[in-house]
Formats: sequence, C-alpha cells, structure tokens
Amino acid sequence: MTRMRKVLAWTGVLAAAVALVGCTASPSADDSATSTIPEAVESAGLGITDVWADTGVDGFSTVLSVGGTVDAAEIDSADLRTLISVVVQENTVDARWLELSLRDSAEKRIDIRAGLEELGADVVADKRISMDDAERIAGGGAS
Repeated sequence: MTRMRKVLAWTGVLAAAVALVGCTASPSADDSATSTIPEAVESAGLGITDVWADTGVDGFSTVLSVGGTVDAAEIDSADLRTLISVVVQENTVDARWLELSLRDSAEKRIDIRAGLEELGADVVADKRISMDDAERIAGGGAS
C-alpha cells in the first residue's frame, strides 16, 4: 500500500470514529421531555414551581437535568421519590445520568444529597444519580 493510500485509509478511520462518537454522545433528538417533565412535575402536587428540564453531554454520557423552585426550605425523601418517579415516567431521553437542581423561594440551593442517599442512590456531585438508580427508585426499590 502506498503512503498516500495509508494516509487516506487512516483519515477515513478517524472520520468514522469521530462521527460515531458524535452520534453516541449527543443528546437524543426527541426533546419532548424538556416540555413534558416540567408540566408533569408541576402537576404532581409537590409544591415545585418554575420547573425546567434540559439535556446535555458530559464526556460521552447524556445528562438529563431537571430543576425548579420548592415552596419549602427542604424536600423529604418521599417527595424526592415522587419527583424522580414523575421524571422517569415522562422521560424520553436516553440519558445515563439524572441531575436534580432544586432551590427555595429565596433562590438558595436545597441540599438533596442525604435524601437521595436515603433512597439508596449513589450520588455524584451532590445532585446527580445514574438513570439506573432513578429507575430503581421510581419502581419503589431501595438499596
């Protein structure tokens, strides 16, 4: 094989790898979760308003982020379970992670790590859990 053919072959392999990574790491084309999740959460009777949902990429993993304002200074694990159940039920994104971001009416971040751990989730960065944990919690299982 000539040097030019080798260069062209490696260029093709590299281009294919980049295309594959780009397709794998990008959020799902179905972004209906970004509208259905907020509506469902606000209707769930949890006292969470101004709810938003978004998708993003962290490395090679898709992250579903959901947040809102809670009408109290904290949220208990039972309400967290309900929140996660609603999110899982309405989710249309093939995400590896679920990140929850809740604030009180004064815009102060509510620490949910202890509640997530109480539900048996392995918490990353104080507010991120795997979708496997989210689905297990939504199903009612613990640890």
